[in-house]
Amino acid sequence: MKFKRLIALLGVLALLAAACGGSDTTTTTAAAVGDTTPDTTQAVVDDTTPDTTVSTPDTTEMMMDAIKTCLVTDLAGVDDRSFNASAWQGVQDAMAAGYATEDSFFLESADASDWQPNIDQMVSQGCQHIVTVGFALGEVTAINAQAHPDITWTMIDNVLTDENFAPLGLANVRELVYQTDEAAFAAGYLAAGVSSTGILCTYGGANFPTVSIFMDGFTRGAMHYNDVKGTSVEVKGWDPEAGDGLFTGSFTDMALARSTAESLFQENCDIIIPVGGAINLPAGDAINDLGLDAALIGVDADAYFAMDTQYQPLWLTTVEKAIAPFVTLAVKDQQEGTWSPGSFVGNLANDGVGLSPYHDWDARVSDELKAEVEQLLADIKDGTIEAAFTPVGY
Repeated sequence: MKFKRLIALLGVLALLAAACGGSDTTTTTAAAVGDTTPDTTQAVVDDTTPDTTVSTPDTTEMMMDAIKTCLVTDLAGVDDRSFNASAWQGVQDAMAAGYATEDSFFLESADASDWQPNIDQMVSQGCQHIVTVGFALGEVTAINAQAHPDITWTMIDNVLTDENFAPLGLANVRELVYQTDEAAFAAGYLAAGVSSTGILCTYGGANFPTVSIFMDGFTRGAMHYNDVKGTSVEVKGWDPEAGDGLFTGSFTDMALARSTAESLFQENCDIIIPVGGAINLPAGDAINDLGLDAALIGVDADAYFAMDTQYQPLWLTTVEKAIAPFVTLAVKDQQEGTWSPGSFVGNLANDGVGLSPYHDWDARVSDELKAEVEQLLADIKDGTIEAAFTPVGY
């Protein structure tokens, strides 16, 4: 169950890149760990170690110039300790590896009106690869990717579509999307098994698909626990049938996040999964200030390490997305001449999503429940249990 660390995952994710020429866009799923026979519909990224069966390996690809890579954040900013921070880490890793230039940079967005000026600045400064972070940047990314076909784009957490919601399939855009409801399903099952009150809860920053997918998977996982165990665990904050739930309407208003969390704790919730960057920290403050015996579940990056140490005892687990290595790989592919467009989906089978360790809560998770969660993850991976209810990719 332990989520594969980013360095190991990068090697695995290399199997998902298409090295063939042409401009067709495809949905690509990375090969699973241990799968030594890549899907023949996908090409393999060139290894930086020359094939020893070739007497005179061509090293020109390894000597290509680094790519100037620039990143535009959404409103949560680069220090959100979540998906913006993870995306920038991917660029930094590309810089460290020599795929991206040392003058690669990011620009933060305090308001949606900042997105276009930020992109304009990047174009004027000669950025060759622009990473846009977050579902909300879909429209501005689509407009600018079409206006600047000579620039390569990586869109995180959105698939670009036309007015009829058909995929644009732009030849210069790679979309990184994640089937996070698979891992969130297991987190919901886990939380239902750990909860003392039988009441779980969630809230999000906005009803974006990339937010609600966590909430939906989490709720369905808890309901699966009820089906298996004959229990009646409740989840407050999300209704899978209505496709709606509890949202603060902001990813930056921490006072509102605090009051939202407190209202849920007043309903006897003892495990909460806030979705939307650092809006989970006010829930942690409420737990600490009110002296509650409650737990947090993080999203995107392992919150035990991503957030301040005072919150460490509160994290039951995190539903992780492998954003950094996917971003690094996109830059690497361009630098090596193996870049391809399309919708790249991270899921449990390719370690694109997963659960973090239980850290300080490990002793409070029974061996029986740990085994059940492990089996559940395996069953989701092999398709025995359906846990992906929100479509991603194309």
